[in-house]
Amino acid sequence: MLKEKIKKELENFKDENRFRKLTILNQDFLNLSSNDYMGFGNNALLIEEFYKKYPNLALSSSSSRLISGSYSLVMKLEELAENIYKKPVLFFNSGFDCNCCVIETFCDEKTLVISDKLNHASIHDGILHSKATLLRYKHLDLSHLKILLKKNKDKFENIFVISETIYSMDGDCVHLEELISLKKEFNFSLVIDEAHSFGVYSYGMAHSKNLIEHIDFLTIPLGKGGGSTGSYLICNQLYKDYIINKGRKFIYTTALPPINIAWNIFILEKMELFKDKRQYLIELQELAHSLIKKYNMNTLSTTHIISIIIGDNERLDKITNYLKEKKYFVYGVKEPTVPKGTSRIRIGLSPSLSKDNIIDFFQELNYALNTFF
Repeated sequence: MLKEKIKKELENFKDENRFRKLTILNQDFLNLSSNDYMGFGNNALLIEEFYKKYPNLALSSSSSRLISGSYSLVMKLEELAENIYKKPVLFFNSGFDCNCCVIETFCDEKTLVISDKLNHASIHDGILHSKATLLRYKHLDLSHLKILLKKNKDKFENIFVISETIYSMDGDCVHLEELISLKKEFNFSLVIDEAHSFGVYSYGMAHSKNLIEHIDFLTIPLGKGGGSTGSYLICNQLYKDYIINKGRKFIYTTALPPINIAWNIFILEKMELFKDKRQYLIELQELAHSLIKKYNMNTLSTTHIISIIIGDNERLDKITNYLKEKKYFVYGVKEPTVPKGTSRIRIGLSPSLSKDNIIDFFQELNYALNTFF
């Protein structure tokens, strides 16, 4: 029965052109789908410098943080981050675990969580595990959030509001100052995910806007603009101590190896030196958006993440296959990652791309959009 059910579901995926499978990236292709927004992860000069500074590091921690996994390098990383963010920092193995752990550890049946409708799956999973009551506000609609807060402010012991800074699939951005104004008015706990703004905004959007003190739980995953893996959680000492004692995804996970932690230290110590990269990324972003306007393409993006809305899955496949023939690797995003009928090509800009790369790509994309109906 189980096999037949699964087989039928997978066949439906194929019929709807949304069956997914794993592929190897052809190294001859120009990768426009990477989340390495600052180009750190494949920067040969940075990697060479790193290995000279940190040779022969262990490839496994072989333990959770509470046993022997809190070795000197990871403690140094947290101390370095605390000096930057001026608040306690706890390091997690991934942004997914960090988001999920915060919510399931601090929220319960007496908690209301009000979450942006397009928040990441890690946030949604944490809410499900917590058994809190969930309400969703319209994406980036803080007026709708305010209505929900007014209706529910006296009905629960605790209220958590959760938002990302930059959204992965639409490439749009929260008005963080306005969200914090609502926090001051309604006194809720605020959780912010900076997965797609760290690096691009140096130490993150909240840090660049001097808003760290107003955010109760700030998650900074490092697998995108950090060019690495793991996640910082920035919170007060009481919350940090509580997670160390109660957070299941922190307690029961083998710590990351020293080589990964050392790379995070290396990048964090250099972050302020990458101003030229950030400025060039802004120039690429402005160029890309000017071409989108020129070719009258459909996007919601205002940032370095650009989603070109296609809508139809079959048409999306034809366009992405054509672009691959031209040696552009772009990933077609379909439901359930995005709502049905909004399938799209998602582009992640990076300083590793040239302006000619961007001009040539959008010219080919424009041709494909006007060819495949």
